[in-house]
Amino acid sequence: MLLKVGGSVAEKLEMVFEPLESLQRAYIIPGGWIFADLVRKIDSEKSLSPSTSHWMAITAMNTYGFYMAETARKFGFELVEPENFDLPDKKAVLLPYNLLRRFDELPHSWDVTSDSIAVWVAAKAGFSEVVKVTAAGGIVGEKGGLKEVVRASELKTDVVDSYTPKLLVKYGINMFVCSPEGLKNYILRGRARGTLIIGR
Repeated sequence: MLLKVGGSVAEKLEMVFEPLESLQRAYIIPGGWIFADLVRKIDSEKSLSPSTSHWMAITAMNTYGFYMAETARKFGFELVEPENFDLPDKKAVLLPYNLLRRFDELPHSWDVTSDSIAVWVAAKAGFSEVVKVTAAGGIVGEKGGLKEVVRASELKTDVVDSYTPKLLVKYGINMFVCSPEGLKNYILRGRARGTLIIGR
């Protein structure tokens, strides 16, 4: 299982990691949290080049990853900085900076955030799905309430970044968006309150 854990759930990390403890293989891609917000602020004030803000934002993901690992270690997770996509069977918080520096395939743009990076890592490492854990808990429909299923090609939302749907379609990967509370049900039962974004 590969998960993207956003900064919006930074205060609920124990709730995120507890149901993952029983898994043999799980990789966590960290969001950028307050560290990426700071990069955005600096970029807006100083008009940084796209590449500079891109690499600063990915460094922010690594920083949140270090913070996240403080909690994750209690549930059997390691902290890893892989150089390639041959990810062994273990539970780990994955720091993405080295991978992206070595395989610089994504646009240098704020359209690409940790959401897109999680899909890209999943595709390269052979995962067929990404689980995004976020406070939003899913994608709200036009009439209120969460959509259960939506096609990536038809997706209009700010719950994921604008480049994510393109990658989901390109690689034929699905993304399930849920809250920390919903994650346990998804792991135990294969279903939970949330939104399945179909890329395949």
